[in-house]
Amino acid sequence: MHGDFSRVTFDPARRFSSVLSQQGRVQLDAEFNEQSAILLHYVRTLAADLLGPAAYPPDKDEDALGGFGVDGFDGDTFSVAPGRMYVDGLLCECDGTDYWDQPDGHLNSDLEDDRLPSGPFLVYLRVWERLITAAEAPWIREVALGPGGPDTTARTRVVWQVCRLPLEHGSFRPDMRSAVGFLRERIRGDFHPRGRLAARTRHPDEDLSPGYRGPENQLYRVEVHQGGPVGTATFKWSRENGSVVLPVRRIAGATVELETLGRDDKLGVDMGDVVEIVDDAAVCRSASDQPDAKCGRLYTVREVDYAGHGVVLDAEPTGVGQRPSLHPFLRRWDSECGEEGTALLVREGAWLPLEDGIEIRFASTNGPHVYRRGDYWTIPARVLTGDVEWSRNREGEPLRRRPHGVHYRYAPLAYIDPRGDGFELVDLRVPFPPRR
Repeated sequence: MHGDFSRVTFDPARRFSSVLSQQGRVQLDAEFNEQSAILLHYVRTLAADLLGPAAYPPDKDEDALGGFGVDGFDGDTFSVAPGRMYVDGLLCECDGTDYWDQPDGHLNSDLEDDRLPSGPFLVYLRVWERLITAAEAPWIREVALGPGGPDTTARTRVVWQVCRLPLEHGSFRPDMRSAVGFLRERIRGDFHPRGRLAARTRHPDEDLSPGYRGPENQLYRVEVHQGGPVGTATFKWSRENGSVVLPVRRIAGATVELETLGRDDKLGVDMGDVVEIVDDAAVCRSASDQPDAKCGRLYTVREVDYAGHGVVLDAEPTGVGQRPSLHPFLRRWDSECGEEGTALLVREGAWLPLEDGIEIRFASTNGPHVYRRGDYWTIPARVLTGDVEWSRNREGEPLRRRPHGVHYRYAPLAYIDPRGDGFELVDLRVPFPPRR
């Protein structure tokens, strides 16, 4: 997540059960966050072990559908019943909606990929967690700290999206037992093997290498920008974990008026910086089952209006950032960008320099693999050790690591087959006994 964190320390393989504060010690953000992660991991693992990969509590009213029940298909939309569902232990809550009006769907009826198919299709739930800062939710900021004052904490939000998967006639037998396995086979972006990454500051056999040469401790972030196989996939990186974000007031041509240019030179924006325009819809629509889903472009800042809090980009932003209700903001990256706003090309097998002695290497798995848009790795760099914190094998070589996120979970909801003037609808949810 793109938070202003010192590092992210939770690892279930370490089997820690709690974080204990000691008197007179410095308090660190990473330790508080690890305690929350430990508790969430315990609760969600327990829920998944008891309830299975996806289950919902039936409504006390026997005539009610219960959480995320699908009904009322009319060829263009369907309704989603209010209630709860647990997906891999994550609690999803729905107040009742329909396919087009779901809160985090941001669907567009002009797009073929969003409209419901004319043939049979599977309705399923995609679940993930999103970081929410004061840029997306201004009410988080404490106004008593003054206008333009610093933000404090961030939040995580469970995002659920009702999606559809077109099917061929006879390709799927609609029953609860086979639905989960079938869904995993068909969703390539998550269940297809994904590329890995290693990080280092020096060659293992070069003891005299200066290592990390940066002036400050940093949390580097390497993120896949355009997904796909090698040759198509691109990446971008940030020394601040992508946390430098500046709310957008309005966009006029290539000029973007911002709420602020940042707190200082380190956490602001200046000429030559590489940025992207993001809003709620862009974030939610970037969550895709397909690794090669189309991404937005990057921009280079050409001019800065310090008095008017404005920047002029190398191209006019289109399609995103135009609606204030979607909380648009500008995110700064520290990597370069190519012509027409392209990110850096993913190349495997070679160590690629970032800056100040830090190198990364994209590594393949054995067999076909892809890089999914939004996959990321975080790399803590420390001045005292002159090194990065990264797992190594017994010979001291950096290990190839799977992406640290984003982690998506899935649950089948229903099978719908339009037939003439009617349709067949099969409920694929798994109920569990409600507490009495």
